[in-house]
Amino acid sequence: MKKNKNDLITFRCTASEKKIIYTLAEKCGMKVSEYCRRQAKHGKVFAIPKLNSNEIEYMRTLKTYSSHFNRISNLIKEFDPSLVEEVRALVEEFTELQKRLI
Repeated sequence: MKKNKNDLITFRCTASEKKIIYTLAEKCGMKVSEYCRRQAKHGKVFAIPKLNSNEIEYMRTLKTYSSHFNRISNLIKEFDPSLVEEVRALVEEFTELQKRLI
């Protein structure tokens, strides 16, 4: 359920501080209000570089492969339990690759 954001907070800062806040929000791919909320809640916000179309397609492919390997793993459990760990290791490897790109 999405909560309505009706309360408003304003604060004063110097022109250079404002520029820094706007620049950091843009680097993180967020609006200034979202950036400030996350910064206040979590203490740090990481910049996520924008992905180009090839990288986005690569991410989709990795996600598809991960899902397929999970399904294969579930099928193998019934027939050859020794292969389950090998398939799970591959899934974990793909998951780690995916996390690096995100």
